[in-house]
This record gives sequence, C-alpha cells and structure tokens, in this order.
Amino acid sequence: MNSFYIALNMLRRTLLQKKGFLIYVVIPAAVISFIIGVVGQQHTNQSNIEYINADRGPLGAHLVHELSTLPDYQLTEAPSEQSLKEHVIKQKVSAAVMIPEGFSDTMMRGSTAEVDLFQISLNESTYSLKLNLDSTLSRYKEIIDLQQSIGLQNEALADAVEKTIVQMEKHQVKAAVTDYDLYTNPNMSTVIGFMLLFMMGLINNTVTVIMEDRRHRTMARMYTAPVRSAEIVLGNFLGSFLVGTLQVLAILLFTRYVINYDYGLPFLPHFIIIEFFLLASMGIASAIAGMVKNSTNINIINSIVITPTSMLGGCFWPISVMPDWMQKISNFVPQTWVIDAIERMASGQTLSEMWMHMGILSLFALILLGVGSVILKPGEAEAS
Repeated sequence: MNSFYIALNMLRRTLLQKKGFLIYVVIPAAVISFIIGVVGQQHTNQSNIEYINADRGPLGAHLVHELSTLPDYQLTEAPSEQSLKEHVIKQKVSAAVMIPEGFSDTMMRGSTAEVDLFQISLNESTYSLKLNLDSTLSRYKEIIDLQQSIGLQNEALADAVEKTIVQMEKHQVKAAVTDYDLYTNPNMSTVIGFMLLFMMGLINNTVTVIMEDRRHRTMARMYTAPVRSAEIVLGNFLGSFLVGTLQVLAILLFTRYVINYDYGLPFLPHFIIIEFFLLASMGIASAIAGMVKNSTNINIINSIVITPTSMLGGCFWPISVMPDWMQKISNFVPQTWVIDAIERMASGQTLSEMWMHMGILSLFALILLGVGSVILKPGEAEAS
C-alpha cells in the first residue's frame, strides 16, 4: 500500500503537475507523429521515363504502347535527343529510351534491333525496365520468325505481325499476384528508432524526480519512516513505469488511429514489447542517475549514453550496414532487440515467438534496475 501512495505521488509531481500532461504525453505524441509524417510513410511513386521514337514503322509505336502499360513507369516523350540526355544526366528522370530510325524495318528483316537505354546508375527501376525491353523485343522477334517460317513476306508479313501484336497487347492472359504482406515498411525501423530514442529521454525526466528527492533529503526522511526500503524502491519505480506506460499508450494510439500509420502488427503485441523496452530504459536511467551526484549533469551523461547506444541499436540506420564487430557489440544494447522483435512480428511472427527478445529485455531491466535501486538510496548531500 505504501508503494501505491509513493507511485501516486510520482504521478502527481509529473503528469498532474501544471503543464505536466502537455510535456509528458501531448508533446511526445506530437513529435513522434511529426517524424512519421516526414520519414515514416511508404511511398510508391512511379519512375519517370522519357523516350524518343525515331522509328516511322508500326513496331516502334507498339513498343512505346507496351511500355506505357507497365504500372511502375510514367512515360513522357522528350522533345529532342539533346534534351533527353540532359534530363538523364541531371537525374530529372530515372532513365530514357530511344527507339532508333529503321527499327521496324530491321525487325521485319529478321534481324535483332537495338533500343538505346540511357541511365546514370543501375538500380531496381532501370534494371526492371531493361528486362521489360528485352522481353518485348524478344517476343516481337519470335512473332516475326514464326510468320516468316510459314512463308509470309512483305505486306502479308507486316499485316500478320500487326494483327498478332495487337492481340498480344490485349493481355488476355494475366498472372494473378497474391500479396501475403510478408514484407515490412522499409522506413519502419527509423520510426521505431526515433520513438525509442524519445522514450529514453522522457524516462530520464521521471528518474530525475527521484534524484531531486535524494538531493533535498526527501528520500532520507522516507527511509527513516516506518516504511520498508523495498516499498520505497518499488513505489518510485512503479510511478516511473506508470508515467512511461501512459506515454507509450498516447504515442501508439495517436500514431495508429490519428496519423493512421500502419506498423504491420497488432496493437497489443506492439504495446507489450515496447513495455519490456520501457523497463530496460528505466534500468539504464536509474543506473546512470545513481552514479551522478549532481542532477544538473544527468542530461549530459544520458546524452553520452543514449545517443551511442541508439546508433549501435539501429535507431538511425540498419544494423546490417555496420561492420561485423559493431554488429556483435549491438547485441549488448536493448534497442537492437526491440527493433528486431517489432520487425519480426510485422513480418508475420507472433508475440510468443519473441520469448528470447522479451527475456533479454527483462534481463537488461532486472540487472540495471537492481543496480539503480541500490545506488539511488540516500547518501551524502549533493554539493549545492
């Protein structure tokens, strides 16, 4: 019961204080939502492709029509070859296609005609475009070879090829694509990373309240009262945990149901795994606070600890881009495990399969909270 009163006092001094709800709940939810609005949304913009059709025959027009039906590209006709090349060099377009003069005549003679593809660098979009070009040209050559094999020549050949290509462009047989949603938003790790970074900073504020009690000898008077030390420690950390839980709820509810950001996993598993990280964050903050005698220095010390561990944990960039030795070190920070757990659940795994992640986060919390609870006992008065 005494722990309950201590926890309520922590809530009164934080959330129920003047402007406390704004600082501890509203502002964090607003900042995280702003981050999601800037970097979190997954865009599916089409790649801009310019083209020039110098061919006067029918096959050049058919090739342009075929490319225009591809859903991943936005085709635009360039006014000149010079303009086309300049737009590619200045990266105003992803790539450019130039159909040469005499393209249809070359194909009708049974030869392979080349189509010029201009690009600055090879990427997924341009590589896919090259594959589609090669596939279409290969189909045209197969049609012409087939018609020539039955003895068609000149106008009869051209007429038969035209009718076959027109029928082919109707795409009466299509592949059905079933999306099992087994991929995650590539920007989600950044969103989660900034959320964790912000949460760790907020937890420091609640632990600072405990440090203030120690500095003003309020905690010393509590230990002289007929209250067990375990109840005092439990009450302080329970109060901090309740404040952090309200912050987590506000952030998740606001980003999910107001911003409508799709995390790719249900609310409850997401909330539970963040709660485990909350305990680990409290342990880090309390362990640091216990080693700092002057409360004015805690924010500086926390920045020295929070920023590097967040970098190692994948909050700013994927862990896979770091050297092997840094990837091994990243296993010793809690951010790594919570981000990995959320990405795994977003890919289809269940919360029960995250037993190792929750166990490691619990181990972080138990060790660091144990250290912090011992160190944060009242000691000598701070120097004023």
